[in-house]
Amino acid sequence: MSEVFEIAGWMLLSSVKYIVAILTLLAKSPRFWFYDMLIVAAGGAMGVAVFTYLGAAISKYLERFPVFKIKYKNLRRFVLIKNGYGIIGLAFLTPLILGVPLGCIITTIFEPNKAKVLRLQLVSVTLWSALLFGIKGAIQFFT
Repeated sequence: MSEVFEIAGWMLLSSVKYIVAILTLLAKSPRFWFYDMLIVAAGGAMGVAVFTYLGAAISKYLERFPVFKIKYKNLRRFVLIKNGYGIIGLAFLTPLILGVPLGCIITTIFEPNKAKVLRLQLVSVTLWSALLFGIKGAIQFFT
């Protein structure tokens, strides 16, 4: 039963702080790398689903206030990323650099099609999980 709570905790952590969950599991997990990859990918997917729809609601609410127009340096960086690389660039950076909640909320501000945002963010979370845990698996295989 404690294993179930541990897995649920890792999934919850990866839905909010994706990179922290990955780095911690890469460093000290006793499980086989494939199981950790599934746990982190499932937690990240859960976070993407929640924060994509929550982000759409938040951005719709904040549109009413002119105070929240993009005029700060940090937010301008996201506009530059979006203009340079598009929504795919934002989705690529979301799991590792921005974090799932912030990345999904910012992406839903720029892209009103929630299905597209959800699809891109899920692909990004899954690919980062497979890449990072695949490297761990390859290292374990060759040593």
